[in-house]
Amino acid sequence: MANSKVQYTADGSTQTFAVTFPFISRNHVSVEVDGVAATFTWNNDSQVLISSPTLSGGEKVLLIRSTSRDTRLVDYVDGSNLTETDLDLDSKQAFYMAQESLDELTLIDDDALATSGYVLVADGTDFKSVAVSGDVTISTAGAVTIGAGTVETAMIAADAINGTRLADDAVDSEHYTDGSIDTAHIADVNVTTAKIADDAITGAKIALFDDSYAATTTHILVADGTDFDNVAMTGDVTISNSGVTSIASEVIGNADINGSAAIDASKIHNGTVSNTEFGYLNGLGSNIQTQLNGISAGEVSTVQDDIFRVQDNSDNTKQLAFQVSGVATGTTRTITMPDANVDLGSMGTGDVTLTGSQTLTNKTLTSPVIDGTWSSYTTSTGKALVMGF
Repeated sequence: MANSKVQYTADGSTQTFAVTFPFISRNHVSVEVDGVAATFTWNNDSQVLISSPTLSGGEKVLLIRSTSRDTRLVDYVDGSNLTETDLDLDSKQAFYMAQESLDELTLIDDDALATSGYVLVADGTDFKSVAVSGDVTISTAGAVTIGAGTVETAMIAADAINGTRLADDAVDSEHYTDGSIDTAHIADVNVTTAKIADDAITGAKIALFDDSYAATTTHILVADGTDFDNVAMTGDVTISNSGVTSIASEVIGNADINGSAAIDASKIHNGTVSNTEFGYLNGLGSNIQTQLNGISAGEVSTVQDDIFRVQDNSDNTKQLAFQVSGVATGTTRTITMPDANVDLGSMGTGDVTLTGSQTLTNKTLTSPVIDGTWSSYTTSTGKALVMGF
C-alpha cells in the first residue's frame, strides 16, 4: 500500500476527493487527472475539490505528496534551543521523503533485471523488465527502430506524406479514391483523346457549345456570338438527318441567281425553247411585238399562217388571219391586188362591190344571166360599164 499517494476512478458525480496520507504542507500535495495536472482547492486538510477539468466518469484521479527535497525545513544552529516541534519537523521531512522513495521503488518488480535492450513497463501493479518487440525495437543507446512493413494507414497522420516520401511511379490508380482527382491535380495539356471515353463529353463540358446542346434529329449547330446552339434549319432550305438539303418551292428570286450562272434554256418554262433560239434575242433594243408592229418596209420570206396576224392599229384584239390549208400540196397561189380599194365585207353573201374602173378579163358570169344590151360612157370620175335590159 502506498504511503504518499492515493488513486481514484472518477464516477462523474463528484469533484471532491479525500486526502488519505499525512503531509507537512498543503504545497507538498498535487492532483493529476489522467496524468495531467489538475486545478483544485482545499475544503479542509483531508479533502480537495477539483475545479478543472470537469470529470465525466472513468478518469484516473491521483493525489500525490512530494515533500521538499531541495530545501531543509529545519536548520540547526550552534547554541540554539531544540524544541520537540523542530525535531519532529526535521524527522518528518526525512521520513516522508523516504516513504515517497519507497513508494516509487515498490512500483518496480522484484525480478526486474537490467537486461540489454530491455525496458521497464508497468502492468497495472508495478514495472517489469521486458524486451521491446513488435513494431519497434530499441538499442542499449536508446535508438528506436521501426520494423519493416509494420507501419499501417492508421499510424500515419493526415496529410503527413508528401511527394518527397513517395518513390517514383509507386502509386497506381487502384490507390486513388474514386472521384478524388480534381482539375488542380491534372497537369496542363495532359488529357489526350485516348484518355476520354466514347460519348463521354456533353455540350455542357464544351465552351463553344450551349449547355442545352443535344443531337436532335435534322437540327444543326449555329453560333449566336457566344456559343453554338442546337437549332432546326428552316426558311428557304431544309436538311434531312442524312445531310440532304432541299430548297423550298418559289423561294429563289432574281437576286439569288449569280450573274455568271449561265442557266440552260431547258430550265425555262417547259424547256421547249433551246439555248440557240434564246440567243436570237441577243441585240434586241426594245419590245419584240412593238418592233414587229413597227415594220413598214422590208422582205419577209416565209411566215406560217397560224402565227401571222394583221392587227387593227388601234385595237390589237382585232386581227386578220390567212389560211392556205385549202391550197393543193406543192402549189403556190398568188393574190394580186387591183389598183383599187376592195371591200370584202359582203363576200360571204356572194356580193362584191368594185369601186372605180375595173377590167374583167376572161371572166364568166354564171349568175345572174345577163340579157340586154351593153353601152358605155365616160364620166368625170372614170369609166363605167352599164348593162341594159
